[in-house]
Amino acid sequence: MGTPCFFVVDIVTFFYPIGNTSAVHLTRSLPPKQPADILLLGCGDVRNILFTVYADQDSSRKLDVTCCDIQPAIIARNILLLTLILDDANGLNNTSMWNIYYHLYLDDSSLKLLSAQATKLHALAASMQSWHGGKYGRQLRFCDYGTLTKVRGIWDTYRITHLNSVDRERYLQRSKAAMRRAMDKRAYFSGGTSLVLSGIRSAAPAGICAITDAPKLHQYYWDHGSTDREGDSLLKSKTPNPMFVTDMSTLHYGTDPLLGFHLATAYTPLTEQSPLRSKVMTQNSSFFKVVEAARLQFRSWAKSLRQCSSQNLTVRFFTGDAIAFSYALQQRRITRSDKATGIYRDPYHLEPLVLDSKDYTESGGAPLSFAVIDTSNLIDHIGAMNLLIATAPLLDNRSSASLYTESLVKREETYTAYVDSLLNGHFPTISTLLGLFPVEYWTNASASSTMDDLMIGSGLIAAGSDASITQMHVRLTWKRTMPEQTSQSPAFQLQVDETGCARILHEVYLNMFRHENVQRLFSNINVHTLSNNSLVRYHRGSFALFLRFIRSRVVVDWRKVMNSLLGLIETDSSLLIGRNYMQELYLYLHVFKVHSVDNLSRPFNQNHSTSVAKGLKSWKNIPPVLCITLKVPREKLGVITNLKPTEIGSPIVHCIIQSPPTSTSGRWQNIFSVVQLSFGDISTSGTKNSDTFRVHVAEDELRWSGSSSLFVSFRAPTWMLLLEPQTATVAFGIQSTPDSIRAFMKPLGFQMNIYETTLGHEENVFITKDQPNQPESASLCAFSDGKPGNSASPNQIARTIITGNVDHSTARIVSLTGRLEILSENVKLALKGGGKVETVQISPCAFIETVGPKALRMALEFPAPVLELKSKTRIARKSSYIEVQAPLAGVTDWKFFPSFIYPIFLELGTPVVWNMPHLNLECLPVINTAKKNELQWLITHTSGMFSSRERELRDKPTPSDSEKDVRVSFKDSLFSALMHFTGLQGQQARLFGLNNPTGGGVHILIFVSSLKLDVANHTVVLDSAVLPLTDRLMPRLHSFLTALSATGLCSIKVDADELQLWKQVLPAMVERSRTWEHRPDCEYLTESRIPLSVENGQKLLCSCGNGQLPTKFITGVPQWGSVSKYFVRAALSPCFPAPFSEQLIDFNSIGRDKSRNGAGLLMCRQCRKTSYCSAERQRADWNKHKINCGC
Repeated sequence: MGTPCFFVVDIVTFFYPIGNTSAVHLTRSLPPKQPADILLLGCGDVRNILFTVYADQDSSRKLDVTCCDIQPAIIARNILLLTLILDDANGLNNTSMWNIYYHLYLDDSSLKLLSAQATKLHALAASMQSWHGGKYGRQLRFCDYGTLTKVRGIWDTYRITHLNSVDRERYLQRSKAAMRRAMDKRAYFSGGTSLVLSGIRSAAPAGICAITDAPKLHQYYWDHGSTDREGDSLLKSKTPNPMFVTDMSTLHYGTDPLLGFHLATAYTPLTEQSPLRSKVMTQNSSFFKVVEAARLQFRSWAKSLRQCSSQNLTVRFFTGDAIAFSYALQQRRITRSDKATGIYRDPYHLEPLVLDSKDYTESGGAPLSFAVIDTSNLIDHIGAMNLLIATAPLLDNRSSASLYTESLVKREETYTAYVDSLLNGHFPTISTLLGLFPVEYWTNASASSTMDDLMIGSGLIAAGSDASITQMHVRLTWKRTMPEQTSQSPAFQLQVDETGCARILHEVYLNMFRHENVQRLFSNINVHTLSNNSLVRYHRGSFALFLRFIRSRVVVDWRKVMNSLLGLIETDSSLLIGRNYMQELYLYLHVFKVHSVDNLSRPFNQNHSTSVAKGLKSWKNIPPVLCITLKVPREKLGVITNLKPTEIGSPIVHCIIQSPPTSTSGRWQNIFSVVQLSFGDISTSGTKNSDTFRVHVAEDELRWSGSSSLFVSFRAPTWMLLLEPQTATVAFGIQSTPDSIRAFMKPLGFQMNIYETTLGHEENVFITKDQPNQPESASLCAFSDGKPGNSASPNQIARTIITGNVDHSTARIVSLTGRLEILSENVKLALKGGGKVETVQISPCAFIETVGPKALRMALEFPAPVLELKSKTRIARKSSYIEVQAPLAGVTDWKFFPSFIYPIFLELGTPVVWNMPHLNLECLPVINTAKKNELQWLITHTSGMFSSRERELRDKPTPSDSEKDVRVSFKDSLFSALMHFTGLQGQQARLFGLNNPTGGGVHILIFVSSLKLDVANHTVVLDSAVLPLTDRLMPRLHSFLTALSATGLCSIKVDADELQLWKQVLPAMVERSRTWEHRPDCEYLTESRIPLSVENGQKLLCSCGNGQLPTKFITGVPQWGSVSKYFVRAALSPCFPAPFSEQLIDFNSIGRDKSRNGAGLLMCRQCRKTSYCSAERQRADWNKHKINCGC
């Protein structure tokens, strides 16, 4: 199996030893203590593992982390650092470990430590048995022998101090050349400027404070190769760090060791006892305080790793292509066997991927499904569809399981355009077909702000940089389709009519290959379209894999779907060379067992005598698909290798088979983009033109830098090869894109073929049944077809069937029909007896059907949000089913579900929170709110909760009823609490009450203990004790409430709608911060709902966490000792909009320190605390401000 992405010539490749975004908490979506099997694809450095161990300290959570990176040097670096940390029992080598992992040049002591550790690891890695039975083998494990071999070879290059003088000098020359190469690349790509603002993102939420320091720190690192103050002296020693030296790739020009840390701690005043604070940070006013902040975090993370029980942490390593690894895991999970899959380790070698570690045997224990899958920013390089269909089958079937994608490259002008193009079709339709729930998209809410990313873009533009090269940081969380607490039915699959399904799939096809639509390109030429048409991510094999996945997800007559789809594709004329790819499409539909056209499904009956037939025509029982391996002589590659590296770009290669000029079968041409490239020496075995003939390539690791020939292998349909088996032309060339045309059209001509010959040229063309170096008949297994669930559990009341109703003209699912087929005899009798049926939507994805006088309840669940408005209910009393048809929601329809911000569910008796990260509050830095002058950035940050529309709504003195937005009110209340607690606006307060003056007064008490930095999510959090007041509790609190009223409770005015929203989100705010266990008699479990009730005076939260507060959590509150047992800990943080549904605010318009005419800010005359940039803004804010003015 080839990679599902186009093959890009890899002459110019970059080495990414250090991550360029700050560390994430990998288990943030999981309930406390839940064991976590984690898959890291494109894992990069170890920052995420180290920070997760730090954030999970004291939780006793078991972590099993599988790391995959295509660069073996990344894995080698990571294991070496982890073993150094584990060996450093007393933390004495923190400085040397920092130097080894992050500095470009090393002092003698660090170099000796590196060499000694590499020597030890090299010896332990002599075999899989010796490694797994050795000192580190219990915790650090290899997935396969190939990874161990590659990593061991790299460790050998680190043993510099063991070299003799000649070899050491050779190393120094090689390493200096690598450093010069990196410097040259940096000068070329950065244009000679030092304006690198990525540090702003790592310093969020205080990113605005890093605008000056970020580029200086980046430049200092590249000037000195170190983060030390004594960088000049270290540079003079000129001992390059072998951990950064590679022969086959170049150190990336954006490398910066500080970007992987949470730099806000350097710009935020912290209390003396706060975690992640040191005196050096407070005493140092230069930008080296940022370095100290990062070093302190590194030391803290390393300490947590040393203290973590070896029973609780296992890290596994694989080096190779992330998508190939995912399919290998899929195969092993489905087949439970070690049968060959036909998958290569990566696109650039012919090494079969075999998970030969004993961990992947039936009793081995290595995970094959995962609670967390983090894909770094692979989506930028390989495309969302390739990534999702490879990884989604590996996601645990639990509501807490999460698949994370992250994008940094700006491919579109806006966030909305980005998400619209992400899945190559209508986003709600395709995500529903995939069975994935994009959480931020549907909730229009995020725990993280995009404010600092907007600052980076605005800063680059202000400095004169091209707006098209700025970044666009987008993180998405993908879940299994949304569960419901009332669920009584098993997982379902989607039914779609065959014609509608084909229309949707055809639309995906056209968008996958929109780069072939020349008319579309020329109708909208801009930098983004030219870039997107040069960086192609899909080929026909990708589309076939997509169909393979969809086939398992939908309930249809698949043959009808495929006949309709292929009819649409075959008659389409919008793709200029679409027909030239048809044979490759047919081929991979057959190979991946999706669909077989007649030419590939029927046996070949060759009408000739084999005694006189020659070549291919003599092959007995010839298979319908063959593999061609083309030898490209080294001298033909000069057209690529002779170019300057900056001129090559990323050309995409392919192979072509076409009729000869003297063809007897007419003119024809077919293009094949699924290719595998390798350099080396070829050998063969078996008899040519038979099943036994095989090709073996002994690979040359020097590749483009060596002298061996290039071998290109690809599959082709047999019937086509038999048309002109001797004289047909086979060519290897470069695909036409805007970038490749500029570089290669002149030297290669219009067709841009690098090498061509005939099929009959046996010295350079090898035709076999199987791919080179692959075991016989290795292939990817098929998924089972989507089928309606016919089985039912004994107590199941109804079976759910979901149908997607497709508008054929737009190729979109416009509505979903949910049918409850009644299984319960009691419900059947109630229906047939004319019992009343009531339909109520209880969440965006679920309705409750209540039947008959006994109020028999059934949940009807949908895989995506639907709208009750315009929904229709059909009751079939004789046939015993109830149907609800409801429109599928769109990106702006979150307004119909204003409280759908932090969904929370019960799973196996445990609450699971979506969209609100769990926090270990004891690890978070504590902000010193007494230093207000150092917290001005907080105003800008919290103002980022409001989109442009929401800010306009806030500015209106009296919005109409139709304009009122309960989310805006909710965010305003959060803003008020943050501003009052810090004293940045209004009088400082720490005791708050949510007060509905017309609905019973104060309903919820919020006592804030401290303001903390949520470093992982780049925001702040109010660490609080909360108490929803109930009718039953009020008599016990009478004296306390009387005393409290005299202390100056800050009243936050809410109306009934906002109070309801607070009650919906408060359980999630409590759950995210809990350190206690839910009891077996937890009210959530016994009542089967969260929250328990949103009615005034009724119980809202379970009582399991009541009184579970740290010592001296709240002080200075009268009678606190007697009432604290009723309070529960909660973490309140800003609620930011997702950037997909509406325009975000321009950061230049908020957090001003001057009025619009340049004069000073206006101050409220009454409280003398709140400032405004204009009289109009002050008047507009009065309705809100007067509530808190003077409180």
